[in-house]
Amino acid sequence: MDSQDSQDEAARQRIIKHMNNDHHDSIRRYVEAYASQSMFQSRKAQLTDIDLNQMVISSGKGQQSVIAFDPPMQNLREARERVVKLDQDALQILGRSDISVTTFVPPYTNPVHLGLFTVCLLCFLLFPRQANWQPGSLLYDSVLYLVPGFANFVAKVGWTVFVLMVPIHATEAVIMARKLAKHGCTFLDAVWWKWVGTCFVEGITSFKRLDAFIEEKKKEKAAKKH
Repeated sequence: MDSQDSQDEAARQRIIKHMNNDHHDSIRRYVEAYASQSMFQSRKAQLTDIDLNQMVISSGKGQQSVIAFDPPMQNLREARERVVKLDQDALQILGRSDISVTTFVPPYTNPVHLGLFTVCLLCFLLFPRQANWQPGSLLYDSVLYLVPGFANFVAKVGWTVFVLMVPIHATEAVIMARKLAKHGCTFLDAVWWKWVGTCFVEGITSFKRLDAFIEEKKKEKAAKKH
């Protein structure tokens, strides 16, 4: 192997390592957009080879996808520009954001959000059972005996409020799931369950935290370009 071949092989290995370690989300999008794989099939996608004509990506279980460069590259120095362009096109094809959600931001990071989460959780737990608001219950005998009129009112309307809360919060959870999908997060990811679960409990404030997280990631990505 001559000097040029050695340099090309070293460059190829660097690209493969860099893509697998730092741009796995992009690799997943390649096979989803250009090889028609689902978000579930692409979870284990790994770049296994790259040359001037194509990339070869393995998704496990012997499944390989070949993503062609059109036109072929003149040399591997073009690889960065080409893979970025392929990723940008893949985002358009998939209708997805270039920001991936892989982190959960819990309610306790914001006192207001934590307060709403706690109130909603207590409503879900206490409203369905009328006896929780009547004499003899721990809640009534500890606190509500001080405000019997309020306790009596909640005992009467609690079930109705609960019945209204469930579909409203379930709808919000569905919207959250769809929003997460645009950022490459599915129910196979642990953070998906955390986001959707807290959204079902607290509703709108979970969207505020997610939007803030996404905006922060956009700023970080923009800063890296300068």
